[in-house]
Order: sequence, then C-alpha cells, then structure tokens
Amino acid sequence: MSVADSDPGGADAGSTPARRGKNTRGLRTRSELLEAAVTCFSEYGYSRTRIADIVFAAGVSQGNFYRHFASKDEIFLEALRPSLDELTRSTHRTVRTGDGTDRATLVALTSAYLTSYARNRRILRVMREAAATSTDEGFSELWLAQRANYVERTARWLRDLHRRGKLTETDFDLLADVLGSAIEQTAYVHIGLPAATPRRERIEQLAVAVGEVWHRALPLVERDEA
Repeated sequence: MSVADSDPGGADAGSTPARRGKNTRGLRTRSELLEAAVTCFSEYGYSRTRIADIVFAAGVSQGNFYRHFASKDEIFLEALRPSLDELTRSTHRTVRTGDGTDRATLVALTSAYLTSYARNRRILRVMREAAATSTDEGFSELWLAQRANYVERTARWLRDLHRRGKLTETDFDLLADVLGSAIEQTAYVHIGLPAATPRRERIEQLAVAVGEVWHRALPLVERDEA
C-alpha cells in the first residue's frame, strides 16, 4: 500500500471531489440540453430546430453540446425516450373492472393512453412527423419499434383472452394491428395536431369512442353464441 492509498490527504482522496463535481456539472448540462431540446422541437418542429436554438435555450456553449451529443438526431432520440416510456407505462396502471373485454375497462385503458399522449403530445407529434420526413433511419425505426411493441402487447392480451375462452379464433396479430391503428391515429389527429391541448372532457369523449370500437371489434365467444 502506498502513502497515497493510506493517507486521507493523498492524491486519490484529493482528486475525488473534483471528479464528482465535474460529473455533477456534466449531468446537469446534459439535463439542461435535453430539456431545451424538448422545448425547441415542440415549438419549431424537427426540421426547423437547429443546434444553435438548443444551446441558446439551454444557456450553454455549442462546444458543450458536442461533449454530450454527436448530432441533432441523437439528442432528439434521447429527448423522446421519457415520453415514449410514459406512453408504454400508461395502460399498466389502469384498474381493470372486469375480464378485460368489458366496455368500462377498454374505455379506461384508452383514456389512460390518450391522457399520457396529451401530456407529451408535442414531442410525440414531432416524432411521427420526423419519421415521415427525416432521412435518418433512426426516426422511422424508433417509431416503428414503439408501434410494434404496442401491437405485440395487444396481440398477447388477445391470445390470453382466447386461451381463457373469452374470444373465438381469429388472426390476433392483424386484429392487434388494426386496434392499435385506431387509437394511434385518433391520438395523432385529435390530440397531437390541434393548436391547443384538448380538455379532459374531449379526451374522455375520444376514449369512449375508441373503447367502443375496440369492444365491438373483439370476437367475443358470447357474442358469437348469441
């Protein structure tokens, strides 16, 4: 063991606070850049947002930007993740009132999704538009992966209902895709595109409409028997 290893005043101990301070500052700068990026992308859209806009909003230098992100594309993808994660978690917290096929549960699940979408509507709208217009394959891949994850979870839910004797046999992957399109397009057109965030009453109205579509689309055993 060296003197530096054993002495609290040695070189290693003396350098630790400096390293910690640098890491803390770096994390704070990164957070400020991400927050600024969300604001800029939401206000200007993807194509019109410049790195200069982001660093100005964050109050940092352009050199600091490149210490954390390689490009505008990279910071956009990173800025999206919290919103996508929240959207994925939104329906997991919803209380089911029945077996999952009843109207009340389907409306509640749809309401949770649309409410989460409304909280993140600007950046989610920008993601969809960037996926359609950007030359970076990362955007379309991210959007398609997010959509595929939602459709896959819906298909698993449908197959589970089938195993439990609630649904008749059908193409569950296709049905999940169609159901996903219904909620996704409703969210984008009626929540993402308007100039102002829809009020709670409007979101509930949309949830009832989409929940009813889901309920009517399910190949329920008792419905076929009737």
